[in-house]
Parts: sequence; structure tokens; C-alpha cells
Amino acid sequence: MHWGKGNFTRSVAFRWMVSYAVILFIPVILSVIIYSQTRGIVEYEIERASSAMLQQVRYIVDGELLQTESLAAQLSIHSDVRELLNDPSEESAYLIYKTKRELNKLLSTNDFIKGIYIYSNVRQAVLSSETYVEERMFFEIKHETDKFAYEDWLDLMKTEQPGRYVLLPVENQGKSTSTPSYIRSFPMQAGDGPAGTMLFPLNIEKIRTMLENIDWVEQGRVFIMDANDQILFQNAGEALPVSSSDHEWKDRGTGTFTGTFQGTESMITIESSDTTGWKYVSVFPTDVFWERARDIQTMNVLGLLLCVAIGGAVIYYFSRKNYDPVKQLVSVFSRSPLQGAGADLDEYSFIQRSVLETIRERDDMSNKHDQQLRVLQNYYLGRLLKGQADRNVPLAELSKAHHLAWTSDRFAVLLFYIESVEGEVKLLDISQFIVSNILGDVIGDRLTIHFADVDGTLSAVVNVDPDREELWKEDMEDALAQSSEFITARYKLRFTTAGSDLQTGLDGVHQAFLQALEAQEYRMVLGEGMLIWYGDVKPSESSYFFTVNDQMVLINFLKADEFDKAKQMIDDVVNQAFQRQSSLEIAKCVLLDVATTLIKTIPDQEQAGIAWDEWRPLKRLLSCSTKTEFHQELLEILDRVFGVLRSKLAVQTSIGIGDKVAEFVRGNYSDTNLSVSMIGDHFRLSPQYISRLFREHTDRGLHDYISQTRVEAAKALLLEGASIDDTASRVGFASGHAFIRVFKKYEGITPGKYKTIH
Repeated sequence: MHWGKGNFTRSVAFRWMVSYAVILFIPVILSVIIYSQTRGIVEYEIERASSAMLQQVRYIVDGELLQTESLAAQLSIHSDVRELLNDPSEESAYLIYKTKRELNKLLSTNDFIKGIYIYSNVRQAVLSSETYVEERMFFEIKHETDKFAYEDWLDLMKTEQPGRYVLLPVENQGKSTSTPSYIRSFPMQAGDGPAGTMLFPLNIEKIRTMLENIDWVEQGRVFIMDANDQILFQNAGEALPVSSSDHEWKDRGTGTFTGTFQGTESMITIESSDTTGWKYVSVFPTDVFWERARDIQTMNVLGLLLCVAIGGAVIYYFSRKNYDPVKQLVSVFSRSPLQGAGADLDEYSFIQRSVLETIRERDDMSNKHDQQLRVLQNYYLGRLLKGQADRNVPLAELSKAHHLAWTSDRFAVLLFYIESVEGEVKLLDISQFIVSNILGDVIGDRLTIHFADVDGTLSAVVNVDPDREELWKEDMEDALAQSSEFITARYKLRFTTAGSDLQTGLDGVHQAFLQALEAQEYRMVLGEGMLIWYGDVKPSESSYFFTVNDQMVLINFLKADEFDKAKQMIDDVVNQAFQRQSSLEIAKCVLLDVATTLIKTIPDQEQAGIAWDEWRPLKRLLSCSTKTEFHQELLEILDRVFGVLRSKLAVQTSIGIGDKVAEFVRGNYSDTNLSVSMIGDHFRLSPQYISRLFREHTDRGLHDYISQTRVEAAKALLLEGASIDDTASRVGFASGHAFIRVFKKYEGITPGKYKTIH
């Protein structure tokens, strides 16, 4: 493979460049993020500083205004002032002098006000700290302008004023300005109006100086507005009217935000006074704050571009330098190219594929050899177990030919019956694979064991060393116990093992296989999930023990309605049939004979319709595989027979008993002790009689109804996601195995399969 233009983007060199570039851009991206966060922090601090300075101005101005209002309150109750307002005579020069001195004293203690003017309605004159003149002359000196008439001023003085701030025009060197003033009427009355009015012009220069001390003020505007949004004070220039474009922020209240003022994007801070309702506003163009930040931003951008340029050159250089060893390695593998290695692969993929192809070919050959060897071993062991192996070939030669590590001529055979704990259908190959591998690992260090599949049954040939001939059974039982515990917990499988006695030579392997098959038959007697040795269950000679006399005794019990005695007799027959040393063939014949005897007691006219067509007892008995199942089926036949033999008259006297029994079953099906006997005790009737009554009323067997009720409840729980064991316990079954058997009997499938298809 060559590093050309056509496949450069697929080359590892290109990937290295991309990787290095990603590493380079990480600090670049972090720098951008940090810069953006820093900008936000700076903006926040600027907003805080602007708001803090404006709050300081508000605190000072509000304090001065409170002092002014307090001064007005003092003057309203001052004795000299009250006497001056109440005395209309003009011969009170001394009183006027005293009042002027008092006004001068008050004015000297408060530099926030520029003057104190007291208008007397009775005297029609104005007294200040400087002069005492009649009202017309005072107006002409102080407030006469083109837009403010004498009548307007006089109306302001004579009207009741509770205390407020107004803008009064002032003529100063031919230039008309407006001065904020505090006006308040005296509480005394003179005719229809107040006796007088106080007027306090505020010191504009002091407030303006205060506003001009705010940072950046030379590049922005700071002003104070009254409650009507009229500008009272500003830092410089003429008062600016609040235009319609400013309405979007003037009502926003206290805070700092970015908006448009006089057509310029500005940072606007508003503070509202709780004392006067005034608004303190600072407006500064945003360019003022970010003028220096732009220089820093430009330097950062240039620095980042320089880093990217230098980093790109370094990336290219080292990528080319590091690629040379890879290129040489590719040239070595390219001398014998593999099929399918084309331009779509990069160098590493090409090298990896070349190596893996070689390893895969080696592994495939090894796997094929192992598979062929296992097939040959399985075939040979199957023929050996069935007695079909070539007996003329020496044992040692056969072992070597099939790679079977046999160390002696002593053999035993094990057969495994495998099933699922939850009743689900497991794949045969997988189940056998699990059991054989786990058991082989556990017992492999003590005994030599080889597995084979014989007609669908997992079989094992155990080769026992002479040194362990006395202990081999204990070793095998211990290994089977460990394996069974692990397999049940991990894979939800259980198995029953049937084992033979030790045999000698190749012929002994076939004999051991026959012994294991016979021992496996006793799974029906001893149950499942255990180990059965042929030596423990080897049958002895036995005779047919259910005689004609026993049949007559059982028939008499049935006709005499002695259910307990009949049941006890059947229990004894079942226990005797399934003794360890009894012949299983004789046991099955005895049980079928017992069932036939029970059916014989039913009247002839009812046998064909009820016993044979409806119950099908022989078919159900033949489908049983364990002692428990045989016993339960015989007891069910016994219950049915007693039900048929009950008197119909007794049925008629128990009207409604079927519905009551059905209701009792539906309410107690989850009780594991629920049975025909329990129901009979509840209704104070014998089990046979209550079963007979229920059948007469419902045309259904009571035992069947109990089982079907439990199965219907179990189906609902399974659809809700309950496990097999949990469902079995909740619907009244003593074990999961019993539940699986009953469920399959009525539904035709196992509970696990039912969950899968639904």
C-alpha cells in the first residue's frame, strides 16, 4: 500500500493528523469557553458597580430630601413664623428681622437647599433669608419667564400644598432654567386657603456635582426623574425628554439591563426611591465598557491562530516521521497479498487482517480436527455401549486410535435424564453439552470419563483406575452433587443419573450399559433429580400379589360405601408395588388390575359412557411415569367410582351443593391442603359423597375442577410475568414439578412454553 492521493484519507497517517488536531483544538476550545465566561463575569461586575454607585447617590439624595422635609415640618410649627403669618400689621419689623435670622441659621446648616421662601397670604408678601418683598416683585425677580405667568405662580402659592416637589422656572443671565423645589403649605388657615406656603429651591449644583463623580459619567448620562417621569436633575446639559422609544424600559423598575436610549445601545441602571418615588437612572453606551475588551479579544484571536498554524506544521512533520515504520511493515505483508485486501483498508487493518487470516486458518484446521475426532469418539463409544464394537482389536490399540485415555480395563456406564426446572423445553444438544462439560471438569482429576449421545440419551463411559476402585462411587456421587447444584442454579436444568456396577473389558462396557438402562427404569419408583445405582435397585424374584380375593374385598368396600378402607387398601397396594426390589413390569400390571376392579363396580349402563369414554382411566395410567402419578390417578378413579355409586336421591336433597362447592374451590384454590377430603369436611359430608354430588350438579369431576381452577389462575399469573415456582406456590401446588405436570395435562403444553407463545 502506498501513501498517495487516492487513499491518503484512509491512511493511518491521516488518522494521526486528525487525532493530533483534536488534541490541539481542545485547549483552543477551552480558551474560547473561558473567554466567553470571563466576558459574562466582567459584565456582571460592571452592572454591580453601576448599581452600587447609583444606590449611593439615591441614599444621599433621599437623606437630604428627608432633612428638607423635616426642616419644613419645623418651620410649620415655629412660633416666630406662625406669629408672622397670623399678624397682618406692617409694624412688625422686628418680627421679620427675627424670622430672617432664623431662616439664615437654618439655611447655613443645610447646603442641599438653595433658599427658604415663606409666602404670607395675609401680608401678600414673601420673606426669605435675604429680603422681604411683596409677592408681585418676588415673582418678577425669581420666576418671571415667557412660559410661567404671575397668575400661575400665585395660584401655586395660594393652593393647599401637602408637601411635594415641583419644577419652577428661573431666569438666570437671560437664560431660563428649571429648578426643583419643595413646596408645602402651613397648617394655619386664612379665609378659604392656607395662611402661607413654604418654598425650598434645591441646590442643583450640588446634585450635579454628585452625579458627575460617578465613573464613566463623561461618556454617559445620569439623571433623576420624579414620579411623573419628568427629569429633575442630570449630570450636564439640558434636560432630555423621555421619548416614546424609551417607554420600553422606563417602567421596568429597579435593575440593570441593556436597552436603547436616544438611538444608542446602552447599559441602563434604574434605582427607585421608597421615600419620594423618584427614579435614579444611569445610561452609558456599551461601547464604553468593551472598548478595552475588544483589544484583548483581538490579541486572543491572533494568538489562537498562531497556535493553530504552528501546531499544524508540527502535526504534519511528526505524522510523516512516525509513518515510515508502518509503511515498511506494510511492504513486507504486501509481497503476498491476501484475497479481499483492497484499497478500502488502512495500514493497520491490512496488517491485522493478514495476521488474523493466518491465525484463523490454523484454528480452523485445529477445530475441524477436533470435531472429526469427537464424531469418531462418539460413534465408537455408541457402538461399544450397544455391543457392536470390534472385539478382535486390542483395547490399548482402540484407545490410541480414538485418543481415549483409558488406564485400565474396569468400566462403568452412566445414563443421564435431563429436564428443565421450570418446565421449559431446552435444546437437547445444549443441555447435553452443559452437563457433560461441567461434570467432566469436576470429576476429571479423579476419574477418566468420556461422553457419547446414544439414541438421544447422554451416556458416559467411566474408566476406573485400580487404585481408586474402592472409592470411585463416592468420587462420582460427590462430583454429581456439585455439578447438579451448579447446573440447577445457573442453567435451570436438573438431571437424574442411572449408574451400573463395575465391569471388566470391552464386553463389560455393553453389560454395564444394559445395567444402567435397567436402573434408569427405577426413576419411576425413586423420583427424579437423584442418583440411582443398579446395585441398589437390582430386582429380585417376586410374585403377583393382587389376588382374586383382594379384588373381592375392594369391591365390597366400594359397595358398602367404606371410602377410607378402600383408600387404605389402594395405598397398601401402591406401596407394595413400588418396593426397590420389585419388578416394575409386575407393578404396572397390578396397578392396571386395581383400576379395572374399580371400574367393574360401576353399573353396566354407565360404564361405557362414563368410565371408558369420559374418564379414559387406562390411558391416563399408562401415561404416568412416577409412583406419585400412579397413586394420584388411582385415587382419582376411586373418587369417581364412589361418586357414581352415590344415591341420586341424596343428590336431589342437596340442591345447590354444586354451586356452593364451586364457590368454595374458587375461594380456596391457593391453599395447598385443598382436596376432596377438605371440601367434604367443610360441608360435613364424606369425600366420596361430596364428589358424587358435585358431578351430578355440574357434570364435572371435583378433582378436575380444582385442578382446572388452579390452572386458570396460574395462566393469569404467568402472563403477568411470575416465575414457574412462584406461580405454583400461589395457586396451591406443593411443588413446581407437580404444577408443570398438571398444567401440561390440561393445556397440552408446559407453563414455560405457554409464557413464550403468549
